[in-house]
Amino acid sequence: MPYNHAFFSLLSIAEYCTGRLQSISLRNCYNITNAGLIAISMRCLHLLSLKVHDCFQIADTSIIALSTHCTGLKSLYLHGCDQIRDVSIISISTYCTGLMLLNLYNCSHITDTSIISISTHCIGLQSLNLRECHRITDACIISLSVHCTGLQSLNLRCCYQITDASIISLSTHCARLQSIKLENCHEITDASIISLSSHCTRLQLLDLGGCRQLTDASIISISTQCAQIKVLSLRDCNHISDISIISLSTHIGLKKLNVSYTAISDASLIAIAKNCTGLQSLNTYGCNGLSSDKLRYCFDYVSDLQAILQSIYPLPSYKAICTIQ
Repeated sequence: MPYNHAFFSLLSIAEYCTGRLQSISLRNCYNITNAGLIAISMRCLHLLSLKVHDCFQIADTSIIALSTHCTGLKSLYLHGCDQIRDVSIISISTYCTGLMLLNLYNCSHITDTSIISISTHCIGLQSLNLRECHRITDACIISLSVHCTGLQSLNLRCCYQITDASIISLSTHCARLQSIKLENCHEITDASIISLSSHCTRLQLLDLGGCRQLTDASIISISTQCAQIKVLSLRDCNHISDISIISLSTHIGLKKLNVSYTAISDASLIAIAKNCTGLQSLNTYGCNGLSSDKLRYCFDYVSDLQAILQSIYPLPSYKAICTIQ
């Protein structure tokens, strides 16, 4: 058997930190295997947080061992661990019932079965990342909303099967929601966003990029009812017009706004310049209806603005406009 530096490094950590170690982060540790993580699990019984980021050899065996030994786990990141399947997450939900944060970004084999189990056992869950978990459907999100009513952050980016049924249920039950990412959830309509804005008035981050069925009705509802929103993406929402942006600029103190690939005109830029004095980042890339003088107008009037990303200027001018402070 070849000498595995990664395994013996983890084994050393486990042996010398027994009883004290509460948090481990293994980011891009490509040589970490199940054996190393099992050694950690068996010795570091007081572990509260584990981040396993793009450790491609990690599979169900080690996560099941983790769940049975580290039952006090509060935070688990399995970002990009694409060998993980439902059996791991079901075991986590069974033994780690105090879990508050779960990141399953790009765990492509995860299905509704896992998330329904999490929702019914880990009812104190506050943050869940299911980005690019393409197999999940409304069934698990509805279960999540009913049982995990304290949920504050949810990432459903590129979860293509999610529809209005999920978002309406979330908005009805999870009033504490502060961050939700729905980028490229193509089935989402105005019904979702109007319900969300009516019930989840504490929202601070909302990503609606690529939700091409949305109209001005959604954005006006957000602007009038979600005064705490600081970060908003409307990328490629091609039915959004100046009406939305003018309403947003009047009601909300935005910090970051992405309106790339929308049909807005100079009227939006003028409204932003006059009203969004705290804006720090504005993405107008692909907005062909904007003029260069109005982009400069924004920089002149919005003192905190650090960058405008856009496609109108030739390269030298573009570099200059992105470095103006």
